[in-house]
Amino acid sequence: MKMRKFLGLLKWVLLLGYFPVILAFVASSRRSLVCSEVRVAVRDSLEARFVKADNVRLGLLKSFPDLLGAPLTSLNFEDLEAHVAQHSAIRSVEVFNSASGVLHVEVTQHAPILRVFAPEGTFYLDAEGRHIPVSDHFSARVLVASGALSKDLEPVLQLARMVEADDFLKAQMEQIYVRRNNDFVLVPRVGDHLILLGQPIDLALKLRNLRLLYAEGLNPREWNEYKTINLKYKNQILCSRRREW
Repeated sequence: MKMRKFLGLLKWVLLLGYFPVILAFVASSRRSLVCSEVRVAVRDSLEARFVKADNVRLGLLKSFPDLLGAPLTSLNFEDLEAHVAQHSAIRSVEVFNSASGVLHVEVTQHAPILRVFAPEGTFYLDAEGRHIPVSDHFSARVLVASGALSKDLEPVLQLARMVEADDFLKAQMEQIYVRRNNDFVLVPRVGDHLILLGQPIDLALKLRNLRLLYAEGLNPREWNEYKTINLKYKNQILCSRRREW
């Protein structure tokens, strides 16, 4: 009985002495661990390709030339994240390291919903109105805005948000065109007609009426028979057929 108690006590003494040694070894290993590689992953690269992982990696190594080989404990991850986040197409950045010394950089891009062709140039906008530069190696399949655009793009962006939120309209609409009198026109992908929205007021109601017209009024085979669908007037839908000469 005494021997069993002695062995049990000895076991606890050894365990209590073991843990400080292990913790000291782990702490020492972490202090001596250096950055052996930088790996960048773009999480949403299947949906958008505004940002290339190789470019992010090369940019980091250029701005932080002592990164490789530096002790991981000496690195300021917040500074690294802030540097990568300067890219206007990047929404968020997370930097962390692995036990093998690899520095991981995970990037999420902004998601464009509108491409703007303005007098000062072309660019994308996301749902929050952030500007995303066009890319030489990727073109997002999103709604296009053109015409007599003013500097205040919020009304156009508001319409783009509504189209984006409706799966049918998102698939059907191709372009927002703004006339000189600020009338909005929607150009569909299918059919040769134009959708006249008029001034950018009551847009939710106008789009609801358009959705009902497509769903319950017009047969898809009739879409090419019309020249315009006029939603400018409240509680009215005026469809103008093409003239046959």
